[in-house]
Amino acid sequence: MTLILTDDHIGGFKMKKIVILALLLGSFLILTAFNLDNAIVPKEEILSGGPPKDGIPAILNPVFIPSEQADFLNPDDQVIGVKVGNEMRAYPIKILNWHEVVNDTISGVLIVVTF
Repeated sequence: MTLILTDDHIGGFKMKKIVILALLLGSFLILTAFNLDNAIVPKEEILSGGPPKDGIPAILNPVFIPSEQADFLNPDDQVIGVKVGNEMRAYPIKILNWHEVVNDTISGVLIVVTF
């Protein structure tokens, strides 16, 4: 049986809003934390380039469900599949878009899945 990573570890849609707000606030704080006194580019032209350091939370304790219960996935959704020994896991791209890194253990083997 293939197990599918779920988004239950982040509380679903509500948590995604919190993550977005945190990223925006963090970006603002990072931008204002640098000393720009000697910047070649005018300060008003410097824009945030994305989330701040550690602004994209890794999944450290992944939660999985049997593939038959993964009703949040469409048949054409892409996943990263990993098989170690006889154990298989699927990491949906739609979840990895929010996290980019999953630390996991499959059949006693420590792995990292990144996107």
